Amino acid sequence: MALRFPAGIRVKFRAGQYLTVRLPGGDTRNYSMANPPHQNDGALLHVRRVPGGRFSGELLDGLTKGDTLTVELPFGEFALDHDSDRPVVLVATGTGFAPVKSMVEDQIKRSGDRRLHLYWGARSREDLYLAELPGRWAEKHDWFSFTPVLSRPDPAWPGRSGYVHRAVLADHADLGSHDVYACGNPDMTAAARADFAAAGLDPDRFFCDAFVASGDAQPVAG
Repeated sequence: MALRFPAGIRVKFRAGQYLTVRLPGGDTRNYSMANPPHQNDGALLHVRRVPGGRFSGELLDGLTKGDTLTVELPFGEFALDHDSDRPVVLVATGTGFAPVKSMVEDQIKRSGDRRLHLYWGARSREDLYLAELPGRWAEKHDWFSFTPVLSRPDPAWPGRSGYVHRAVLADHADLGSHDVYACGNPDMTAAARADFAAAGLDPDRFFCDAFVASGDAQPVAG
């Protein structure tokens, strides 16, 4: 979903932050911005459709070009620590890919070379809705690696399967020298936090945005 701010309005934000959409009646929904900070005349949102959801199931279907939404931004601390030069493991499930997209495209714009390895977990290959994009990043930039992981793969799936955070552990037995950024399902982020610490990750180097139920007052990306 692409939003354009009013003419002449540009908003400063950090890659990985989110905005809040205000719904009729005062309820809100939070979504990570998938666009990088230099594209700041609007916002690109990856919205997972939820049957019966007030925004994704009701309001979104009725929107047409030229309609207006009330949004507030930026929010959140889920952003790369540019004072660190540690290699980064990015772990995402579902639309947790949105802030990761912003982070990677921001590093491309900055001509950075910090090592980033994305593990993107989903149930089926169809749920990796932009899998060709990180594939292109990996082909073009030697500092970027991409590992898709499916929990319910079809028989023809040639890649990794199982829980996405366990794929990380299979590749990185010792995470003591890494930073980890995890975004998505709260069960995944909780399991990753515990298991990565057991693999030597400094708890202070684990950064997380976990999804919560719509309407929850806790601000999260998604």
